[in-house]
Amino acid sequence: MLGRKFFAVLVFLLGCSSAFAASVSAVKGQKVLITLDGESVMEGDEFFLVNPGTTKRTAIIRVKQVKGKKALGEILKGRAASGYTLQAKAASKMSADVTPTEEGEESTPRPTANVSRVLKDSYGILGGYLMNSMDADVSYKDGFGITQKAAVKMSGSGFGVGGFYDYVFSPSLVGRGYAAIEQFNVSGTASSAACSGSSSCDAKINYLSVYGLAKWYPYIGKYRPWIGAGMGYLLAVSKSSTALNESQISTNSVITAAFGTDIQMDRKTYIPVSLEYNMFPASSTVKASQILLKAGWAWNL
Repeated sequence: MLGRKFFAVLVFLLGCSSAFAASVSAVKGQKVLITLDGESVMEGDEFFLVNPGTTKRTAIIRVKQVKGKKALGEILKGRAASGYTLQAKAASKMSADVTPTEEGEESTPRPTANVSRVLKDSYGILGGYLMNSMDADVSYKDGFGITQKAAVKMSGSGFGVGGFYDYVFSPSLVGRGYAAIEQFNVSGTASSAACSGSSSCDAKINYLSVYGLAKWYPYIGKYRPWIGAGMGYLLAVSKSSTALNESQISTNSVITAAFGTDIQMDRKTYIPVSLEYNMFPASSTVKASQILLKAGWAWNL
């Protein structure tokens, strides 16, 4: 009989080993006020709520705000009451996500990655593969000294590398600042010897590029998809071209449309991936655009 009691106490202690001293001090609708009692929690952390009388899990909550010794949480599933204690969902990088049921019923664990459920300021590096295209009307003098024009279509690819900083404006809106060195390389063939006495035309430009982008996130999970738009300013730091003159390639501005996703590796790091389209303002003689595929590594602050 004594052995059975000892075993029951041992099971109880093991089951409560991940319990926090923090507890619910007030409930209003789907919000709970938490007294931390010395415990350390972060915004986005998720916990089970445990009825101390029955030791049963009754709800899952997510911390929305932390201020001093208090925190505000949101009930995701189940029900809460004053005096219920917090229990960590995970003791490692994997957590057991359960669906709370009525007290006395069992819940089924479902493993999910331990990732941040809120957007945070972050910074990172990005590498890019750039697909460039340009249509140009090239002016040249024929054998009689008469100015002629030849239309030439050019295309090519290049690479870029840079760094970014993401600033969170709201739970779903982020502003990105991005600076990079990018290549704009294109070549094509004209119908006549219009490019410096040859039918082979090209433009090879290295830009110092600075972008501003607004990103909207419809969903926050392990994969955080987003869509965005913005503008960029491109300063040519090196250039050579048989199709364009000096004034056409010194500086440029672009309008950017983009979509992408952040693949969260854990609460601190993620892989940013995006597909972007840059449209250069068209002139009477030149039209140009870019498609950029970018990927990199980023860290949350």
